[in-house]
Amino acid sequence: MLRHLRVGNLALAADVVLELGPGLTMLTGETGAGKSLIAGALALLAGGRADRDQIRRGEEMAFVEGVFDLADRPGLAAEVRQAGLRLAEDGILVLRRELRREGRGRVLINGLVSSLALLEEFGGRLVVVQSQDQQRELARTHFAGDFLDRVLGLVEQRTALASALDSWRELGKTREARRQEAAFAREQLEMWQYQHRELTEAALDSAEEASLREKLALGRDARGLLEAAGAARLELVDGDPSAVGLLGQAAGRLKAPAESSGRLAEILQQVVGAQEQAGEVARELERFLAGVEVDPARLDEMEARQALYAELCRKYDRTVPALQELAEDLAGRIARHQDADTDLEALDAECRRAEEALVTACSDLSRVRREGAPQVARSARDMVRPLALPALELEFAVAPEPEPAGIMVNGAACRVTARGADRVVLKVQPNPGEAAGDVARIASGGEKSRLYLGLTVLARRVADEAPLELFDEIDAGLGMDHAQDVADLLVEVAARAQVLCITHLPTVAARGDRHLRVNKRVTRGRTDVEVTEVTGEERVTELARLLGGDAAGEAGHRNAYARELLRNRGARAETA
Repeated sequence: MLRHLRVGNLALAADVVLELGPGLTMLTGETGAGKSLIAGALALLAGGRADRDQIRRGEEMAFVEGVFDLADRPGLAAEVRQAGLRLAEDGILVLRRELRREGRGRVLINGLVSSLALLEEFGGRLVVVQSQDQQRELARTHFAGDFLDRVLGLVEQRTALASALDSWRELGKTREARRQEAAFAREQLEMWQYQHRELTEAALDSAEEASLREKLALGRDARGLLEAAGAARLELVDGDPSAVGLLGQAAGRLKAPAESSGRLAEILQQVVGAQEQAGEVARELERFLAGVEVDPARLDEMEARQALYAELCRKYDRTVPALQELAEDLAGRIARHQDADTDLEALDAECRRAEEALVTACSDLSRVRREGAPQVARSARDMVRPLALPALELEFAVAPEPEPAGIMVNGAACRVTARGADRVVLKVQPNPGEAAGDVARIASGGEKSRLYLGLTVLARRVADEAPLELFDEIDAGLGMDHAQDVADLLVEVAARAQVLCITHLPTVAARGDRHLRVNKRVTRGRTDVEVTEVTGEERVTELARLLGGDAAGEAGHRNAYARELLRNRGARAETA
């Protein structure tokens, strides 16, 4: 529900504030007073097109701000929160649209800068502006089908169909990708098998590669290594003098003095330790010398093996671990290709099952539409006929949406979308003797408005959460004899939704729960618009003005009739 609307610096509105409530609110005023300005402001909150020319002369910015209470729309409140928008427990949502003469305008939602897309998403569901010319909405390609499904309660069925369509499409993509993969594998298989064989036969091992480097380094310099190790051992134990012998002599010289000196005793222990360590090093050198073998044939083998490693790394531009991973990957590719036929057969079966489920969903939806369409058309016809269209005939024509290469549904090749396989057209015959045709092409502006009003009533009867509906002169062109029928429908809509109606007819205006009057005023040479609520005698006076007539002595009769309209509004509502 829209609680509060504020319009600033928009056209003639310097600062207009409307406090709104539930039910049916009427908006009246002289021609050109600015009633349509309110409709335009609400359209901006619904994400409508903005124009810098709408900014009041002399101002740099115009704005429209609406305070909405979502307490009665828990579903929408949940979606607002899911979209990441801040919404307190009180459910108040503030939408603000700013137009700037220089630069881009701004959208703010609950005080935070947001996007026009979010304003269109949520503002468009909070406010619906219905002008006299509904041609664009009625001409929307899927209007008739969406309306029919909404009235017949097919939302869940449509959702299930859309899910079936998504599953079928995804399976089709998976199958096509598998086919392309198999085709590519057939082209590459011979090379993959060669590479896998080459890498497998090489039996690469990262540890072996490191060991080869060390062994080759040792083998290539074996003579020098042996000479160095032998000379070192000689210096340690077999030389004259040797390091072990000299350390022994030093220990012998310190043994006696160490008995009387703690410090020398410590040094003696260090000398003895060094002697033992030198002996151990000499034994390690002996083992090294015993283990070194110079085998030219073995060196050739190791060099050939190392060359193989180097060649494969260069050829594939990979390290040895990466080559090992490549061999495993190639084995996987080859094995997967061997399974391609089996995989494709399984995917073909899944696609057939998914298509069967989709066809069944489309067929069921078509059947329910065809069965329910005549009753919906009759209900809409009966509502609209009293609105100066006594001979109106309506039909929701449900037919397959043809596509030569489409899916076969009920024996016809159809284009299937999330809406099913049908094309639904609203056909009208406003006058006897004329051919029925698409409502968007043959109905006049006034006829479209009245048709839309009747359809809106039907839609609201099944709606869980209704937006604010603004009807902008929807009764234009009707005489007083049909105005009450329009008012009856407006009252019915207002029983389920908040309704704001701009009207020139007193019989319609009298049926409102509240009545707002739009006036122009000139202050210090500037024209401004003001909106005030009229009650009591002020409302009587406004209704009398709408009755028209300037002849002397008629004012009293007009006022009396206006009072009678207000007295009878409750009784009319009860019998409507």
